[in-house]
Amino acid sequence: MQPKLSKPRHGGTRQGAGRKAAYGEPTKTVRVPQSLVPVVAGYLDAMKRTPAGDADGSGLRLIAALRTETAVPALGRRVRAGTPTSGDDYQEDAVDLGKYLVRDPRSTFIMTVDGWSMRDAGIADGDELVVDRGVAAEDGRIVIADIDGELTVKRLRRTATGWLLQASNPDFADVPIGDNNELHIWGVVTRVLRAV
Repeated sequence: MQPKLSKPRHGGTRQGAGRKAAYGEPTKTVRVPQSLVPVVAGYLDAMKRTPAGDADGSGLRLIAALRTETAVPALGRRVRAGTPTSGDDYQEDAVDLGKYLVRDPRSTFIMTVDGWSMRDAGIADGDELVVDRGVAAEDGRIVIADIDGELTVKRLRRTATGWLLQASNPDFADVPIGDNNELHIWGVVTRVLRAV
C-alpha cells in the first residue's frame, strides 16, 4: 500500500510574498566585482529611496532616467563681450540641451563635486559633472576614479613610473597608483554644470 500524500499546509502564494518591486520595473541579475559591491549596493539603495533616480547624498543621478527634451532657441550670432549688439531676428533652430550635453544617455550620469582639488581645471566645489562611461579613459582626461574604495575626480596621467591621478590645485597632492592599489574608472568627465 502506498502512503497517502497530504497537501502541505505551508508555502504557496501569499499576499506580500516574493521579491518586492523596489525599482518600479523588472530587474536583472548582474555580476559585480567583489570590491565594488558596497558601492553598487549603496547606489541602488539611494535609487530606491529617492524620486526620479536622484541619489541624494551620493550626488549621482542617471541621465537616462531624467532625460526629457528641453529645446531652447539657438541664435545664429556670436555675442560680444564688449560693445552690445541686437540679438533680434537671428534665431535659427531650437537646441535640445540633453542632446548637446549628453553623448549617450545610457552610459551617462551626473555627480556633484565636493572639494576644490580640481579648481584650476575649472571644476569648483558644488559643480555638477556630466560623466560618460562610454568615453575612453585616456591619458590627460578628467575621470571619476574609485581608488581603494574612495571616489575622486582627478586628471588621469601616465608617467614614466606608471599611472597617476593628478590634482589641478597646488594645495592638493597627486595620487600615484601603485601595484597594491585597486583602481576602477567610473567614467570620463565631459561637461561641468554650474549655476551662475
